[in-house]
Amino acid sequence: MLKTIAGMKDILPSEISQWHYVEKICMEVFKNFNYKEIRTPILEMTALFKRGVGETTDIVEKEMYTFEDRDKTSLSLRPEGTAPVVRAYIQNKLFNDQPVTKLYYMGEMYRHERPQKGRYRAFHQIGAEYFGATSPLADAEIISLISEILNRLDIKSYVFYINTIGCQECRPKYKEALKNYFSNHFDNLCEHCQKRLDTNPLRVLDCKNSKCKEIAESSPIIIDYVCDTCKTHHEELIKLVDFIKIPYKIDYRIVRGLDYYVRTTFEVKEEGGILGAQNTILGGGRYNGLVSQLDGPETEAIGFAIGVERLLYLLENISNSEYIDYVVIPLGKEQIDMAFKIATSLRIKGFSVDIDPRSGSLKSQMRWANKLGAKSVILIGENELKNSSYIEKNMETSEQKVCSINDVLN
Repeated sequence: MLKTIAGMKDILPSEISQWHYVEKICMEVFKNFNYKEIRTPILEMTALFKRGVGETTDIVEKEMYTFEDRDKTSLSLRPEGTAPVVRAYIQNKLFNDQPVTKLYYMGEMYRHERPQKGRYRAFHQIGAEYFGATSPLADAEIISLISEILNRLDIKSYVFYINTIGCQECRPKYKEALKNYFSNHFDNLCEHCQKRLDTNPLRVLDCKNSKCKEIAESSPIIIDYVCDTCKTHHEELIKLVDFIKIPYKIDYRIVRGLDYYVRTTFEVKEEGGILGAQNTILGGGRYNGLVSQLDGPETEAIGFAIGVERLLYLLENISNSEYIDYVVIPLGKEQIDMAFKIATSLRIKGFSVDIDPRSGSLKSQMRWANKLGAKSVILIGENELKNSSYIEKNMETSEQKVCSINDVLN
């Protein structure tokens, strides 16, 4: 029997209402904050991710689904959403339309990594990118937007972890301090971190190895090295976040390993124990150098991405049921034509309607209507057809009334 690929799963009709609920809430919040949707292809040139994500990152080195097209061009399924959105922003010259551009996306991403709770090889992200704003107000707006999404989804046990990672002017001093510190613990670092020490010591702070994490706890912190401009940006952001009373902690260990990331970085973690040790819901940050790195104009930007599958683990109280307005039941073959006409008329008027094509017993059809979650059932028997009427039964109260067929058709 043919099955799904390991780490990829079907989203079944019994599950889809939760997805619709999350997407609906996110779209409403994005509209409130004046973000416009953008949809990019799931397939891009591999070069986009090598330049936009980084050739030495685990994503590009180990996790991407990459293959050659018939013309020998190297293509990859997108492993994340930011690089494609930036590519579209540049290619379509969206920077000419408005001084600032606010975009959001929803879609499937692909990474060949070890599947685990809430994490798959084919997974979904909802994210946003804010281009053209230098002010910490943009950073605060992104944080406020995320908080509003989580609040409307009734997720209470979340905390923002916020840091500043400086800029290209002040970060080299911090990298040098990290390199000196970790060099004194070189023999106790994992093999990957020993290699990272020369290329990018910031990534050692990201390591999940328990020994490396223990060593990193006493490493120098970035706030002691950032320039006055970056420090002011960070302080103004924290002031704005304080003002709107969003739960946060300062965490100077949150970094980004790529040079185009600057200043604000953040993660949101679920602290109610639902997700266990892997409790990060989303991450984001400011990436002022990425647009120019991908051949666009110098543009300040900040964004974030939510892993939808992990988010759904926090929504266990959301019903999986979807309801319909009417089920139309013909009580005999002679009533099928009229039942179909009524169902069609109601559908045209905007109601959700189904009709049982099996002509089974009334008991079985009522059981089916109940399973569908119908609010009401329309019954058409021999007498009703003769009198141009139907019986409408409210499935919640069991109340019945006789209605004219002409009323619903007109």
